[in-house]
Amino acid sequence: MKLSLIRRLDVLPLCLVGLAAGLLPVFLRPLLALGICLGILAMVFILRNPRIGLFLVAGTIPLETVGKIGSLTANLPLTIPKIFTLASLVAWLVNLALRRMTFRRKPWMYYLPGFLAAAAISLIGADETRSGFEALLRFSDTVIFFFLIVQLIDSEKMLKTCLIIFIIAGTGASSWSIIQRYLPGDVFDFRYGWEEQGARRGGVEKDIVEEHMLGGVVERSSGFSPHSILLAFNVGLFLAPLVALMGNTGRRAALSRLAMFGMSLVLLASVVVTFARTGFVIVVFGLALMIGRGLIRLSPAKVMVAIAVGLVFVFAAPDKYAARVFNFTAYTTKSASIQIRIDILKGALGQFLDHPFSGVGYGNRYGIFKYFTTYPDKKHAVTPHNSYVQVASQTGLLGLVPLMFFFWQANRRLERAIRRFFALGRPDMARLGIGLSISLMIFLFAGLAIDLFDKGIAHAWMMIGASGAFILLADEAYDKSHHQLRDDAA
Repeated sequence: MKLSLIRRLDVLPLCLVGLAAGLLPVFLRPLLALGICLGILAMVFILRNPRIGLFLVAGTIPLETVGKIGSLTANLPLTIPKIFTLASLVAWLVNLALRRMTFRRKPWMYYLPGFLAAAAISLIGADETRSGFEALLRFSDTVIFFFLIVQLIDSEKMLKTCLIIFIIAGTGASSWSIIQRYLPGDVFDFRYGWEEQGARRGGVEKDIVEEHMLGGVVERSSGFSPHSILLAFNVGLFLAPLVALMGNTGRRAALSRLAMFGMSLVLLASVVVTFARTGFVIVVFGLALMIGRGLIRLSPAKVMVAIAVGLVFVFAAPDKYAARVFNFTAYTTKSASIQIRIDILKGALGQFLDHPFSGVGYGNRYGIFKYFTTYPDKKHAVTPHNSYVQVASQTGLLGLVPLMFFFWQANRRLERAIRRFFALGRPDMARLGIGLSISLMIFLFAGLAIDLFDKGIAHAWMMIGASGAFILLADEAYDKSHHQLRDDAA
């Protein structure tokens, strides 16, 4: 009986595993040798089924900062999720070449590489070529990641399984932000330039920016995320799909619903310990959307539970939390942090007005000091804390237009996909689509206060890629239903 080509491809990796098991310990440390052997063995399974690689990516993205292996460039780390992504990409390409898989796409998706091309053009004649090239590589990785998710999530079961793995891993990582507050070794002094090479990632940071207003430093947890505000943002992305999945478990699955409710409380608690005002606003915005779109249906019992949980958070919240988050003054120019953001934003707008067509160069950050001369620390790069102004200032209208078209089309087609699943009598999938839609809205809303388009934030693009896969699944189910109706009529 002849073996298929895929099975033949198993022979070489298995031989390499055996050879490595015997020889590598001679040259390398035993744990490293074991890791290489397991990696080769994992590649065998990923090669036969690239979807396994996507599951591994989903389970390790929330741990990315602790999974750093090395650096490809100064600001482009090599991490375990990236290795799994690369392995999945290679496996998908092999299976595509063997015609065991097909290339799934829609024309609207090409706006994303269109933005990438505009970003590359913006670097012509830019001052910071190196940082721009690194930013371009990061977003190239993001574009590949998006298309890979769309290719590999080709069934409803795959979509739900991938999201469940991702949310469970994210909840576990978020819980660490609470635990680490009680570990003295995880507390460190305030960082300038937290995105730069060598800056500490993760832990409890002593924030001194608003020390005068708050009467002391604030200890902000970031868990496994590079910064506390990104942890709060990531939690905002998880909540709506989690609530959607919770509603799809059915009334009899009490244990699953209870576990998901507990996960929701952990996620909310992790937002509290970040002390992030943006995170608080994102959560409130997300809850409002969930109520407005019917993911959360209010009842007297649910209102009482919400009040009780709210009171517990108020009384159990860390010291100075209320002064930072619930104080209206903290959202005005009386806050040093808010005032600095406004000044930087004005500088970025000045850059755009002077370079409206192609910007100052993608990933170029130090040029903003020409427009914001009073900034106290010009050694560390700053960003305008607004994704859209940042894209406009760095890539001009040439980059801003295709990027906005991509998200406009994604949202429009996602809403159509939700309507199609309702029409097909699939309220479970429609609810999941609503959860993904809210997650997309949170991403776009958070872009008003966070820079999202030059960091390659994997959490967000996992959800955006899942939304793209959801759209294709809805289109395929709708077309299949119409073909069946025509066949029945014939």
